Amino acid sequence: MLETIFTTILYIFLFCTLYMEVFFLITFFEERAKLTHKPENPELAYHPSTTIIVPCWNEEKTVTKTVESLLALNYPKDKLNIFIVDDGSTDNTWEVVQKFKDNPQITLIKKENGGKHTAVNLAIQESTSEIIGCLDADSFVEKNALREMARAFNEDKNVMAVTPVLVVHEPQTVLQKMQQTEYYTGAFLKRMLSPLDAINVTPGPFSIFRREVFEKLGPYKKAHNTEDIEIALRMQANHMRIRNVHTAHVYTTAPNTLYKLYRQRLRWAYGTMKNTLDYRFMLFKKEYGILGMITLPISFFGVFIFLYNFGYLAFHAIKALAEKIVEISTVGFSFIVPHIDLFYFNTDFVAILSYVFLGLALFIIFNGTRLALGRFKPTAGIFYFIFLYGIVAPIWFTRAVWNVAFSRSSSWR
Repeated sequence: MLETIFTTILYIFLFCTLYMEVFFLITFFEERAKLTHKPENPELAYHPSTTIIVPCWNEEKTVTKTVESLLALNYPKDKLNIFIVDDGSTDNTWEVVQKFKDNPQITLIKKENGGKHTAVNLAIQESTSEIIGCLDADSFVEKNALREMARAFNEDKNVMAVTPVLVVHEPQTVLQKMQQTEYYTGAFLKRMLSPLDAINVTPGPFSIFRREVFEKLGPYKKAHNTEDIEIALRMQANHMRIRNVHTAHVYTTAPNTLYKLYRQRLRWAYGTMKNTLDYRFMLFKKEYGILGMITLPISFFGVFIFLYNFGYLAFHAIKALAEKIVEISTVGFSFIVPHIDLFYFNTDFVAILSYVFLGLALFIIFNGTRLALGRFKPTAGIFYFIFLYGIVAPIWFTRAVWNVAFSRSSSWR
């Protein structure tokens, strides 16, 4: 009886997952023509004045390359201002950025440590530009990124914020290569959510806003150390349009160890759940469209679905292994050469669903890679993502649920 209940719950969760994947698949076919469309005039008719803020805390090793990528942007220099804000670094960040002090495009600000949101807010107060963005000091922009994002503002006066496609910068370790594929899938999903007004995060690496967003809604908030999620939900709650531009590429440095990845993803998962709870009045409300009916519920309950499915599969895998050990201890070990026979093909319902999920996952990875790179390129990261992500992700998801349940905040680093 208990097994039947657990299996029924599994089927319900698998159905929800399948529904989401099919939903994105249908959206993809509706948007497919736009994904390959190129503007007739690649030049901009109007270049809005722009401020890019680079908040820094102990970024002496990467901040130079970050700023140099901004200075290399294909954008009029008299329209681009860069604010570098040292948020109380304890290393040599402030000394490193002094090399830019004579550049008329750059303003240097040093303040006591107060968190990323305070550094960005300070620069927003000092800025007079039409559009304002932020670039983390461990990220680097492709030279045409700002021009492509400014085009989105020009084409639709109702667009209040624009997000880019994030790509892992020079992945070296197995974990970084796994994240590379994860980011490709994220590129696909964000692009599909864009026309549906269902984006729930404006990531720190190079999200750009119209100035009036901050004038009407106020500054960034600490928001459980995930201010990029909170500002997006605040915008959505006020029906401000957010768009994703898949032709604007930003490269970000991914964690290279399991501990660093755990700390980052714990903060993301905890912040997603807490911010969703803060904006729970949007859940399952038609007034907020796909965001309220699908994106937010999946963002919150998806963690539990993931953990339940993982726990169910892990339990039965361990059970099967234990039975095999008992069998070997009873009758001894016998080696049989495996062979493929379609007659014995596993037609169990869960197995068939697994094949479908794998096929859809590969479809999303394929198209996400094309969005990020312009073409599909098979890499070892795909293998690592499929077989490794489901093993390591429960570590931070479980801790995030624990922290939310017992009101234990998650630190930035």
